[in-house]
Amino acid sequence: MKNLLFLSIIMLALAACNQDSKTTDDDSKKMGDSKMAEAKAMYEKNLTALKANFAAFEKEDMAAFATGLADNFEWSSPTYGDTVSTKAHYLESLKYYVDNWDNIKFNNAQFLPGVDSATHEFDGSVRCYGSWDAVHKSGITTKLNYYATADFDKDGKITSYSEFYDVGGLMNAVQKK
Repeated sequence: MKNLLFLSIIMLALAACNQDSKTTDDDSKKMGDSKMAEAKAMYEKNLTALKANFAAFEKEDMAAFATGLADNFEWSSPTYGDTVSTKAHYLESLKYYVDNWDNIKFNNAQFLPGVDSATHEFDGSVRCYGSWDAVHKSGITTKLNYYATADFDKDGKITSYSEFYDVGGLMNAVQKK
């Protein structure tokens, strides 16, 4: 009888521990769902801002494009050896493309949420893949495979931007033969 009473007490204690754990797991899940919803909303806001920025570039409206960049903007250039990362240098580089290409379009766009490198959780940043298609002033049509990542401030302005594409191949494609 003592063993039965002792076993009953142990079973009750285990059930109580399990209940507390389940409650804690449910609370964590609710907090996780809330955090995920916030990250998704931030991603959607930033995605809209990035798409507006791309649309301004397609229209060759560099003034509108510049308004999407934060004052403390930093750029990671795809050009080998280019170590200048300022907003002014980025805008100067883009002006070269606007001055030398027409009918600039971002095609086959795929936008994805970015993740924090430490936590691997969505962080509101935006990654994008696609191709920049345009016609060079020489008449040569170009198709540039493109990948980029963008980080944003609370106002939806881009604070850092890393681009990856074949600058050398593009320049070779439009050189006079």
